[in-house]
Amino acid sequence: MSDSVLVKTVAGTCISFSFILAGNAITQSWMTIPALLVDFPRPEAANHTERARLLGRQWPLCWSVGNQFFRPISTFGFVGYAYAAYSIYKEGDQARGDWRLLAVAAGLHLVTVLHSAMNMQPMNDKLEALSGRAGEKDMKAAQSVAERWGRWNLVRLFNPVVAGTLALITLSNLRNRRTL
Repeated sequence: MSDSVLVKTVAGTCISFSFILAGNAITQSWMTIPALLVDFPRPEAANHTERARLLGRQWPLCWSVGNQFFRPISTFGFVGYAYAAYSIYKEGDQARGDWRLLAVAAGLHLVTVLHSAMNMQPMNDKLEALSGRAGEKDMKAAQSVAERWGRWNLVRLFNPVVAGTLALITLSNLRNRRTL
């Protein structure tokens, strides 16, 4: 790891970002989705359309924070880990840390950002459309789309945990090398 306070600060901040993102993914996948789907009626039930529309009205409240807060910190995590990896790489043989672990951490955050945009956002749009724009077929699929969203959100749990752990290993190796 670099002796640069800036590099260490950036890497430490990114580690915090990683675990904040993981906590949010846990909350959404194991708390928010199940709470929204409690006693969700079957598609053939009389109150299914009403309940699907309610889900469509509730959904923007659940994911708007993600778009406004968590997307930027995931992006900053990518940029920060990439900066720290590049800074250590530039030190060459003088480097006391493995830049590759931080490069993998940056890559994991990039995958998370892309996954959110390419896979999660279309499901967010489908769920929000339930409030009024969705057709009958989409209304019947409301519960399955929400459940799929919860499963796919696990990528946003796994990647930040692995990224943060790799960065912690890098920082730990720095500490261990200094004490030897």
